Amino acid sequence: MRRLVRVTVLAGALAAALAGGTACSAGLETPASHSALGAGAEVFPAGERAAAPQLRGTTLTGDELDLADLLGHGPVAVNVWASWCDPCRREMPVLARASSRVRVLGIDERDDRGAARAFAASRGAAYPSLSDADGTLLASLAMLPQNAVPSTLFLDERGRVAARVVGPVDADVLRRVLRRLGGSS
Repeated sequence: MRRLVRVTVLAGALAAALAGGTACSAGLETPASHSALGAGAEVFPAGERAAAPQLRGTTLTGDELDLADLLGHGPVAVNVWASWCDPCRREMPVLARASSRVRVLGIDERDDRGAARAFAASRGAAYPSLSDADGTLLASLAMLPQNAVPSTLFLDERGRVAARVVGPVDADVLRRVLRRLGGSS
């Protein structure tokens, strides 16, 4: 009887997780004109790219930063992360190593500033990250689901949203996105 209860509970949890994953991706289907790069990743055709969101705020080190200051010098990755996010542990070093090929702006989501600074330092991330303790910055990123950490928007040289990755960016996805944007791989 106990085994039956355990199996039933596990089956219910699995069904809920699968339903939740489907719900999280609702509205994020890849239209035929977009190019999928793997699970959760897509590149938008140049004629369909939206303007970059306006993002400004205080970095984890206390400096004021505006995303507009990073635009116009090659591709920019706007990456939503948190110290409590397990996939972010693998993703952050990938982005840190790529920061010579793509400018990276992190958005530390609903996190303690001290924990976030320690997390970034331990993973070699020298790129700036805006503190988003209340979720306001993430809420302004309409192209990203509000509960998907990590997520990344890639902006082209003209400051338009060229690609979106919902979930962690690995080296292969990063290489393919940068290749599609004309950056070096």
